Amino acid sequence: MSTPIENSANVLIVDDSLISRKKLRSAVRRLGYDADLAEGGAEGLEALAAKDYDVVLLDIVMPGVDGFDVLRAMKDDPQLRDIPVVVVSSLEEERDSVVQAIEMGAEDFLPKDFDPVLLRARLTASLTKKEFRDQEKEYLVRVERLTAAAEIVETGQFKPESLQIDDLREHKDALGQLAAVFTGMAGEIYQRELRLRKMIHALQGIILVITVGILWGSTPAISRLAANAGATPLALATWVNLFLAASYISIAAARGQFKTFKLKYIGFLAIWTVIAAILQRVVLLFLAGQIEATLLALVATFQGFIVFVFASVTRLEKATPQRLIGLTFGLVGVFVVLFDKLDLSGAGSGWWWLVLSLSLPTLYAIEWVFVAAKKPADLDFLPAIGVMMLMSSFILAPSAILVEGSLFFSDTFGRAEWISLILCVVIAFTMITSFKLVDLAGPVFASQSAYAMTMAGIGWGMLLLGETLSSTAWIAVALIVVGLLLVSPKPDNTEIVIKRSFTK
Repeated sequence: MSTPIENSANVLIVDDSLISRKKLRSAVRRLGYDADLAEGGAEGLEALAAKDYDVVLLDIVMPGVDGFDVLRAMKDDPQLRDIPVVVVSSLEEERDSVVQAIEMGAEDFLPKDFDPVLLRARLTASLTKKEFRDQEKEYLVRVERLTAAAEIVETGQFKPESLQIDDLREHKDALGQLAAVFTGMAGEIYQRELRLRKMIHALQGIILVITVGILWGSTPAISRLAANAGATPLALATWVNLFLAASYISIAAARGQFKTFKLKYIGFLAIWTVIAAILQRVVLLFLAGQIEATLLALVATFQGFIVFVFASVTRLEKATPQRLIGLTFGLVGVFVVLFDKLDLSGAGSGWWWLVLSLSLPTLYAIEWVFVAAKKPADLDFLPAIGVMMLMSSFILAPSAILVEGSLFFSDTFGRAEWISLILCVVIAFTMITSFKLVDLAGPVFASQSAYAMTMAGIGWGMLLLGETLSSTAWIAVALIVVGLLLVSPKPDNTEIVIKRSFTK
């Protein structure tokens, strides 16, 4: 009884004798196999290159390319070397040639004057060997794929689908069971590490939000102290930006980061300069001299809502219901504090300063969304901030001299200058931390530092300026905290890296 591989077998007959070819083809077909003919070795090699065969019946003595040449070419070709070859010969006349052919890799021999039963036996034996050989090769391929998957997992950088061994589980042998266990364990490891990474990612975002909030929250109080000591807005903005330019340019130059700086960045930096280094800085310092630091910190919380709207409209980030609820909680808390802090019952100056101060969180929001959406991927923040601050100083310095009469607050380095220096250092640390936060968590979550800034601003205002809040305001602050926790960071879609070895 024929096996499935025998019934579908393709046999190539290579012989220079027409009579021998036809005789073999007729006998092969009677056995139920397909048979193709090749007149000589050259034609046989062409046929082997054009079609897949399961066995070759090969004459040895042929003009031109003989059987030895065909055998030699087949054994040198990785695609052909495993095809069984049965040498067809006149045994008595070509005994030495048959021995040589078998030594070269032929499976067996068949006499020219063959018996059909012997032909069937030779073909069956050759096809059975080929079937086992094919199974062995397929098994080895599966082993290699499973080994490669294990090596990928060992590197610690993988996704389950990147292993590409799901199909191996379909085999019902021991290797298939091993593949099933391996993929299951790899999937569990990946999911566990992914959950851990998300927790770390969220924790890093929260820590950065709090850090940025504490740093930014101190700027209204410090700015107000500087204003009370005699610092003027444009001059103070000029000195702050010059300090930032000197600091960041020096650090970037020491690290060699200007080597990758390109002129194509100037357009992006020019817009960023106007938004952040000029408008934002001047508005903050001007308002700091006119309204309480706690109020300024509270108004900055509107940044979160504005960023959420911008990011949702531009589809920079997904507007999820949870984020919307979180922002709503935060805004409700802010409104409660504002009504407690300001007299908004009429059309007095309270409303005027409130509306005017809303330009500050709007500028913050525009900056964060702009940087997240337009920042060139290969632009380093350090040289970018340095160049941006230097550009802004060239604009602010003559403006300060023209409007305020001087770049200096007094004839000596006094209280205003010391407070201004502290402000420079705080803003320097704040900016680099803020941009790291945007890269890590996205602009929507990063904007929640405005809530942390509100709470920190209240604390700094109380500590440095003696400002106070009522018990109602503290309840509102609790709402702000809830809002902060509900707005989660953007999803981290980068490939996880498992930093451990599985072979130890």
